[in-house]
Amino acid sequence: MPLDTTAPGLDALLLATVLGMELSPRDHQVAGKRYQLIPEFLQRPTGRMRFYLETALVYPQGSRAIGATIVHGAEDDRFDLDAILEFGTPFGWTPRMVLDELHEAFQGFPDVRKIERCTRCIQLQFAFMHLDVTPMDPAKAPRAERVGDIYHSPDDGPDARFAVNPYGFGGWFRRRVSMPTIAFQNQVRDLRARLQIRDRLVSGTVMMASEIDELPEPIDPIRDAPQVIALKLMKRYLNLRYAHRDMRRPVSIYLSKIAVEVPPSAFGVCAQLEAFAQELDRRMAIALETGRRPEERNPVFLEENFNDRWPKSNHEMRVFRADLQHLLAELAKARSSELTDIRKIFDGLFGEKVSEQAVHSYIDGLPTVAAPSVYERGKGFVAAPALLAPTAKKAAEVSRAPAHHFHPGRLKR
Repeated sequence: MPLDTTAPGLDALLLATVLGMELSPRDHQVAGKRYQLIPEFLQRPTGRMRFYLETALVYPQGSRAIGATIVHGAEDDRFDLDAILEFGTPFGWTPRMVLDELHEAFQGFPDVRKIERCTRCIQLQFAFMHLDVTPMDPAKAPRAERVGDIYHSPDDGPDARFAVNPYGFGGWFRRRVSMPTIAFQNQVRDLRARLQIRDRLVSGTVMMASEIDELPEPIDPIRDAPQVIALKLMKRYLNLRYAHRDMRRPVSIYLSKIAVEVPPSAFGVCAQLEAFAQELDRRMAIALETGRRPEERNPVFLEENFNDRWPKSNHEMRVFRADLQHLLAELAKARSSELTDIRKIFDGLFGEKVSEQAVHSYIDGLPTVAAPSVYERGKGFVAAPALLAPTAKKAAEVSRAPAHHFHPGRLKR
């Protein structure tokens, strides 16, 4: 996958923008330690649930499992990660009891600032990081690997259980996605090195041995797949759009699934994001015209409906469509704009902090003799040779593949 030959400077800035949303290698290590500490902490001698968690299994799901983690952008520099805590339901316990007891069991977790009991998970809130721990009751054998029930217990409705298989979904995603060309990966790596992403997390915890799946390496190549890049940009854009709305946003798992069902574009990063937005808009239009909800099923476990809590009304889909059309209009405007105008557009779409860093990184990569205002309308800016290395004539073939991320929900207080 080359950078867009019709707008190479715009693609370079989009790449710099998405890389500026990432976690630093050290942040990945701190987050990994917190994952690993979960079973050790819950199984400690004074733990109130230790007898039920002797064989508990903890593993990542969502963005952490597919290389799509980004800084939220709307409220602060935080990022959100997800974990499954798999253990058998104690005899006679309801979903409400499981979540309430687990909420109490997490009290005193190292470095945590606040612990919130949500409708389906326990959220551990740290400085610059939220970790959503979703308990899951494994299905009785024989079963597909790691199929089980998650608990749903809102404060204004009845308890429920939902059969899921996030582990299988993540594995399916990783098997299906293919990487772009080596030249494109080198371009991304070089720009990432120039950005020098700052560390956000501080931790006093010590990694402890426990029965836990090995987490993805801090440098996960899959994060540079074109569909994942477009997904990150879309997530950041929607974070900003929904920041001050009293409305549930489209769940990340739905966005992730559609992102990797969009074929990779031969025309670069901006074209990939545009194709993603167009496909989402098309699906919303069909749902509104037919009156049928946009259900999405787990391809490895069809019983699981990813859109079980969104949308609640046609109004939510219309708002989402308006956002998608706004994004497409702004990207079209950026294709024929000067650098200062592109920066303003990116500030509105993805956040000022990220876009300012992206602009400086792009300018720093230009040759000394090249002025950043040198451009051809409709074709983007003159690209830095160090950034836009020669690429293959044809884009790499990338398989369609969806990703997974639960929306934990919140209790109404």
